[in-house]
Amino acid sequence: MTRARPMPPEQRRASIIDATHALLVERGITFTTREVAEAAGIAEGTVFRHFSSKDDLIRAVIDDAFDPAPLCREIDATDPSLDLARAVHHALSLMQRRFHSITGVMTALHPAHRPPPPPGPGHPGPGDPHHGVRAWHAAVIESLTGILGRYSDRLRVPVGQACTLLVASVLVDTGLAPVAVHRFSATELTDILLNGIAVAPTGTDPHPMAHSTSLHVRPQESPCS
Repeated sequence: MTRARPMPPEQRRASIIDATHALLVERGITFTTREVAEAAGIAEGTVFRHFSSKDDLIRAVIDDAFDPAPLCREIDATDPSLDLARAVHHALSLMQRRFHSITGVMTALHPAHRPPPPPGPGHPGPGDPHHGVRAWHAAVIESLTGILGRYSDRLRVPVGQACTLLVASVLVDTGLAPVAVHRFSATELTDILLNGIAVAPTGTDPHPMAHSTSLHVRPQESPCS
C-alpha cells in the first residue's frame, strides 16, 4: 500500500468518517475496518488510532450525518441578492441533499434492526431522547430565519412558521421516498410553498408571486399536476 500523505488529526478523522459513510450506505453494517482503511488509503491500525472500535466508528458517522453545522453554514452563505423564490429554492436544495445523506445512513442501519450504538464514554446520553433532533431543528430554523427574515414583508405567515414549513416539506418528501409515487424537486416544492396547491378563482392571477420572482414556475410544469 502506498504510504498515506500526512494529515492533521482532525482532517484524518474526517476522511475516515467519509470513507465509512460511503461503505455503510453501500454495504450496510457488513463492512470491515480493513475496507475502511483501504477506502481511506491508510493502514488499518490508523483507523484504531482515531476510533476505539467499529461501533465507535459507526457512532461517529451518525453524529456527522446529524451535525447541523455544515448545513447551517451553507444556508448562512446564501447570496443576499437572491429574490425570494430563488432563496427558497436554494435552501430547499441544500436541505434535500443533507437529508438524503441522513436517510442513507439510517436506512443502512435499519435492515438489520440495528439501533445506533449506545453512548460511549465521550458520548453521554441526554435525558431527553429527542435532544439531538431538537438541537438540529433549532439550529437549522435559526439559519433559515436569517434568510427568510429578509423577505418578511413578502410572506403571508410569520417567518418562523415559514421556516418550519420549509423543513417539514423536505422531511415529508424524504420520509415518504420508499412509498411515494412522485418525489418533489426543489423547484416543485418552491412553487407549492410560495403559490399553494389550489388554482386561483377565474379572473384572478393564479400566481401573483411569479411576476415578482425570477424562478417563473408554472403549475403545468409540475409532473404531478
